[in-house]
Amino acid sequence: MLKEKALQVLDELANNVIKNIGPTKLVVGLSGGADSTLVLLIAKRITELNGEFSALAVHCIHGLDADDPIWFNHCTSLCKRVGVPLVTPKLNIIYGDGKSPEDVSRQERYRALLENTRDGALMLGHHADDQVESFLLALKRGSGPYGLSGMRFILNDERGTIIRPLLTLHKREIIEIIEALGYDYVFDISNTYLKFERNFIRLKVLPLLKERFSGIEKSILRSSLLCSYEHDLASRYAKEYFDLAYDRDNDCLCIDKLDLKDEPLVTSIMRLFISTKVVMPPEFNTVLLAVKLCSIGPDQNMRVSLDEGCTLRRYKDRLYIVKNAKTPEKGQYTLEYGKVLVLGDYEYRLVEDCSSKESFANGRVVLDFDYKGSQCLKPLKRIHSREIKKLFGEYNIPTWKRPSQCLVKDQAGHILAFGSLFVTAENSIEKGYKLQITCLK
Repeated sequence: MLKEKALQVLDELANNVIKNIGPTKLVVGLSGGADSTLVLLIAKRITELNGEFSALAVHCIHGLDADDPIWFNHCTSLCKRVGVPLVTPKLNIIYGDGKSPEDVSRQERYRALLENTRDGALMLGHHADDQVESFLLALKRGSGPYGLSGMRFILNDERGTIIRPLLTLHKREIIEIIEALGYDYVFDISNTYLKFERNFIRLKVLPLLKERFSGIEKSILRSSLLCSYEHDLASRYAKEYFDLAYDRDNDCLCIDKLDLKDEPLVTSIMRLFISTKVVMPPEFNTVLLAVKLCSIGPDQNMRVSLDEGCTLRRYKDRLYIVKNAKTPEKGQYTLEYGKVLVLGDYEYRLVEDCSSKESFANGRVVLDFDYKGSQCLKPLKRIHSREIKKLFGEYNIPTWKRPSQCLVKDQAGHILAFGSLFVTAENSIEKGYKLQITCLK
């Protein structure tokens, strides 16, 4: 390829990004390979065409390969030549827990990249060959239309904006472009290791398929596109029913508003619900367990583990996605107005309450977590006292939230309130204080 043609392609790729997103910080995931090198050049060209864009390269150091210093030095020299600042976070990769080394490395890499992408857009070097490999891997895993639909040019989700500008190019075309532009790249020897599933697909399976079926790559890419259409259409249909069942105020799914007999619809709704907190799409078996959770008795303590430290739990006729949070240890802790107390993964503070009569006078209190469920308390506007364990049910407090609640006492030991739920009848005043509890997870 002539340099003139390569520059023309570079401009086309850069302008395609510019016309689809507004000016922002472009963060390039840079390995030093051919794909990410071209993405770096695209990001730099975008900043030249539109000065409101900025560019940053992120090279993740895995710490698992003897060639790490070679890649680091190459990326450092490349970024200096191109004129793009570079950051090099070191990953903390721990294998095990039933996850493949590929999955663990990818998750850690994404975490590091996204940490540097706040208020910006992440640019990645996936290309058409990656799409074909991903389709076959998803097929092997038994994925549905979403898994088979592959990657999108621009994706906006809870992580932010992710741009993949090379999806229309094949690997050979990418190499031709960067070589015509006068750049070299590093080759990762691990891309030849057949123990990795993607490498096995690329080096063993695809060559046989292409030898036997000419044009199979185009057919796979077309199927992937059609699957994306089917998934998008089904999601739009399911979204209407999801909105009816989703309680946004309490961030939960109302089981009594689901038709559990309609398996295709309820599984789609469950995927949408899980996606409100978990970025990576859940496996089908996880979705089936979530549907089963809706069918069992509400008194059973079943839970479904999700990615990213989340658990799906049921309380009465509601489903919640719960972050695994550390609860406060037993004991007594002093809290003053204007100060913040962090216990486990919970934050406690006194706030002024001028809008109701349900507050207490003390700006300095003791938070007591040593109470028993059989202890009786009398909420404001109640004639009789009741056991705490029964009050939890009356106030619809899920079991996993209960350990964060505590007795609120004055210095003499009088009970002023019970956590953030209610003020006791004996100690309520107008325009006083209330306890505010915030989960930091």
